[in-house]
Amino acid sequence: MDRAEPRQGQALDGASVPQPPAADNGAGNPEAAAVQSDGQRALPALEPPEQPERPRGRHEAQPRSVRGPAGAAIAVVIVSVVAATVLATWLIGSAKEPPAPSGASGAAAAPTPAAGGPTSRPPGAGSFGNLVPNWSFEEDLSGWQVLGTADAGQEPQGRTSGSCASVRAREPGRVGLVLPDAVPEGKLGQRYVASAWVRSTAPGQPVTVRLAGDDDKESSKTTATTLPGLEWRRIIVAHTVATAGPLRLEIVADAVPAGDALLVDEVVLRLG
Repeated sequence: MDRAEPRQGQALDGASVPQPPAADNGAGNPEAAAVQSDGQRALPALEPPEQPERPRGRHEAQPRSVRGPAGAAIAVVIVSVVAATVLATWLIGSAKEPPAPSGASGAAAAPTPAAGGPTSRPPGAGSFGNLVPNWSFEEDLSGWQVLGTADAGQEPQGRTSGSCASVRAREPGRVGLVLPDAVPEGKLGQRYVASAWVRSTAPGQPVTVRLAGDDDKESSKTTATTLPGLEWRRIIVAHTVATAGPLRLEIVADAVPAGDALLVDEVVLRLG
């Protein structure tokens, strides 16, 4: 007698086989779960893992702040560079010379003196220890006395300035200039050096520069002849005080013809 095949869901001994629970489809309706051929429940299919979204570009990356000691060091370097740049710019700007003023205002440029012509007045006497206050006769002959029968005054074309002293003889004879008390009180053993630039309207005129004490008890002198034309000649004399007292300075020309003149400029007297 043939044996009947057991039906699905029924055990061999007639007992019923438990069935796997129905799967829920997520909508509240249970669905039959997938069952393999051997009666085991099939596992659900695995979903592929999600890929992280990478940045689309370098500019889209999240900025990172630098903190801690490294950030402080970078900030110090930046501030130092900026300060050095500002200082260098200021130093370069201050080293530039200011531009020369334009001539649009009509101001004339400073004239350049021609060779041998008059120039501005030489530096003052006090700057060089000159004991002669009125040494270049730019304004007048104040402080000087006229020696002989002559007319004295200023005349253009000094040696290096605009004027000089002129002593013109009214009759033949000895004429010149005297500076009394050029040294108010000379002390024993002191040495003084005097010089003067001279010329004359007639060349070859003997001229003497002399330092003398009271009553001519002591004196020193140097004599030289004037040069031709408008050339100036310097005469120098040195004197050492033998008797304490004042000294006078003389610049004298002997035997000057009437109408001729002795010209004197830049008289200097120094101690030493």
